[in-house]
Amino acid sequence: MNKVVLKVDIAWLMLILLTLSGGLMGKHAQPGFWITVVIAMMTFLKGRLVIDYFMELDEASKIIRRVVSSFSTIIPLLMILTYIWGDQLVSFSQSIIGQ
Repeated sequence: MNKVVLKVDIAWLMLILLTLSGGLMGKHAQPGFWITVVIAMMTFLKGRLVIDYFMELDEASKIIRRVVSSFSTIIPLLMILTYIWGDQLVSFSQSIIGQ
């Protein structure tokens, strides 16, 4: 079997397993900081798998690769920061829009 096909198959299987794990956590886990961290890590891993194996960015310019890679890192960090400072973000946004 071709090595590239095998890597893509493994990446696809990992995406399926991470998605099913996230669904089970959503159904059974209690909300909390560590669950948020685990979900953020799963989001990071899924993003990296998609970027590395399915987007074919190896032929894109370096700036496009950096932007997409940064996105896969920033979103999980924002998930954790939103959990930590969610109430302050709501108050801030309400003060801006005037509610």
